[in-house]
Amino acid sequence: MNKEQFLHTKKSLLEKMAQDNYSDGMLRKYDWLISHFEHYCEKNGIAEITLSSAADFIKECFGFEMLAAPIPLQSAIRYPLLSFFEFSRNGSYAKRHQTPNSVDIPPCFSPLFEEYRIYIDGCGFKRGTRLKRLLIFAKYLSFLDGINLQDTLNATKQTAFDFISSMKDLAPKTARGYKAQLKSALDWLYDNHYSTFSGNQLLPAIHGEDRSSLISYYSADEVAQILDSADTSTPNGKLEYSILCLLAYLGIRASDIAALRFENINWNIGTLSFTQFKTGDPLTLPLLDEVKYPLADYIKNARPDSPDPEHVFIKRRAPYACYPDGGGIYAIVSRCIKKSGVDIKGRHFGPHALRHSMATNLLSENVPVSGISDILGHASTITTEIYLTTDETHLKELSLEVPADEG
Repeated sequence: MNKEQFLHTKKSLLEKMAQDNYSDGMLRKYDWLISHFEHYCEKNGIAEITLSSAADFIKECFGFEMLAAPIPLQSAIRYPLLSFFEFSRNGSYAKRHQTPNSVDIPPCFSPLFEEYRIYIDGCGFKRGTRLKRLLIFAKYLSFLDGINLQDTLNATKQTAFDFISSMKDLAPKTARGYKAQLKSALDWLYDNHYSTFSGNQLLPAIHGEDRSSLISYYSADEVAQILDSADTSTPNGKLEYSILCLLAYLGIRASDIAALRFENINWNIGTLSFTQFKTGDPLTLPLLDEVKYPLADYIKNARPDSPDPEHVFIKRRAPYACYPDGGGIYAIVSRCIKKSGVDIKGRHFGPHALRHSMATNLLSENVPVSGISDILGHASTITTEIYLTTDETHLKELSLEVPADEG
């Protein structure tokens, strides 16, 4: 961007932050750092201002790599500039810009990671997609450094296969996603002469894998223990408890909880009605007392004042916006399950595990599969029968004896 565009973006960003209820102190911090960067560009005759210019500014003035800043103070310094450039592209900004999943970038790979990040930022991907692609690239670079390779040109196909093998403990779906993102990253490395092989040469096709184990679930007693982990005497606890109840008693998907609006709740007749994000199909569920009262308590006593009057669940920090997807709900639920003290070894601990648990516990109470299917919003009971794989008792009941060979 040129200087005129720079100044317009700066003004618009600060105005948007003020509208989003950021403090005066935070606004002054942003103004100071962006203005300091502006003076740096003027001093060095930089006419076309880019993210690379900002990285040079951070390196020269503060002495660290902008895109590899594990120390909180460094993150606080770089954050305004990352928000500035994100706002210039999208007209919005994210709450966090840490290195994906806190994977430290080895210093020898910092310039390469920055170049890849700039490439990814220019591809027009949604933020979640950008972070996933950067995460796998960061993990790959960290893996190379761990085996004493400081140049991607020295990596072989076997090196990449060894990296893939290191993901053997991941769920099959997650592993497939990682492979697809690695394939894309290796294609970029190859096209830019940083690798002797491409992703397509390494992985011409990414095959699906069968479900490797029984689906994770928690018993009724464990679910009760998880619910008890939320301290409902605090606003944050009321938020946690209301979300946990939607999962534990109704099995609503995390994406649908994030998207839940006041118009979806009919307090008079006691129903929740919404269109499912995953399938696009409508779903109506009973507003059970176990859900209604925690939900009302959160709305009345814990929901922050927000410029968003439509969504039920609002983030606890400025700009007090709704959760854009199920990721924020996952973070809340996984935190609650971990702090509850239930044994999570070998089990998933996110919203889907509670959804599975609700289905399994209903099954153990002899609720028909068709009824469970209706609650879960499945179009077919065949899909619901997947949930039976969590219950070894019912597996035995459903298994058929092999007839004896009479021949």
